[in-house]
Amino acid sequence: SQLTRPSRPLPRPLGAMQRLLLSRACLGLCACAALGAALKVTTERGAGASASASEEASEDPKGAGLPEDTMELACQECASKAPYLDKKDDCVCFATDVMGTFENDATKTLTTASEYSSVTTNTGAARLSEGWHWHCRPVTGTEGVWKQCP
Repeated sequence: SQLTRPSRPLPRPLGAMQRLLLSRACLGLCACAALGAALKVTTERGAGASASASEEASEDPKGAGLPEDTMELACQECASKAPYLDKKDDCVCFATDVMGTFENDATKTLTTASEYSSVTTNTGAARLSEGWHWHCRPVTGTEGVWKQCP
């Protein structure tokens, strides 16, 4: 009995360098797939960013300590937590726009001399985007800062 030779040569086992390159290529493909999935999720979430205020109000609040995009969301979160807070007094919900309460470096202005006068320009945003926090009572006595929830 005579052994027959295969018509093509058998593949050689992978060397150390080839195994390393193959493992890095697989790792790179996995990273690309994960990044693509993350971008898809971010894009889907970002697609609703231009939603109207009524659609935003139907979204869930972000959670404790995080500023909400609208006063309605802050009041909604307060109303859901109020029954569990302060058993001595009823929780009457108030909300404040913390992003508009204080000056911030992002809203800074720059005044420069120009000929015989001065020119003031805004170096950042004219106003930060809204960010609402809630509390069971107004925390400060400053007029107009805390608004009672409807």
